[in-house]
Amino acid sequence: MLFVAACGNGGGSLFNDSIDDYISNNYSLYDTISSTENSDEYARVYLAEDRDISAVSSELQDHEEPTEMSELREGKQVFIYDNQFVTLTESEDNSSDTMIEVAEEEFVRNNYSPGFFQGYLLASVLGNMFGNNWGSQRNQACAANPERCYGGYNSAGTYVGKNSIPTIRGASTVRGGGTGSGK
Repeated sequence: MLFVAACGNGGGSLFNDSIDDYISNNYSLYDTISSTENSDEYARVYLAEDRDISAVSSELQDHEEPTEMSELREGKQVFIYDNQFVTLTESEDNSSDTMIEVAEEEFVRNNYSPGFFQGYLLASVLGNMFGNNWGSQRNQACAANPERCYGGYNSAGTYVGKNSIPTIRGASTVRGGGTGSGK
């Protein structure tokens, strides 16, 4: 397992946006993923066009050091900020783009497959956050109901929380149209 502990200030000054605000202000919202457990929980997926994972990783770390951070491996890197998980993956549509998934801790606890983090974060980090039995309990839940176990945005599978009609993507790329056009 590869693991790097980030040493930093754990958050910026009073004048810095939270990492969630920084991401939403600097990248395009691409899609949302609904929780299978609680309709108030969801993950947001952003698109960093023409920026590879290393560039986006540097931008995020320059804004705020994560409390935990994996190494970049096989087109994926995971950060933990306070109560949020940020996952960077290479876009399946364009290898020069990066997908940025932001999920609250509770969304991760209740929806993610433990295997999603295998090789990226130590089990002890997740155990400290979610309880020592989280991995085995989620594995059992995933075995019983695989469609209720989320494997990340670019994963194949039948997770029921994935929006069959994406909330953002699929919209026209043509902007404008004047008053009353609905854009």
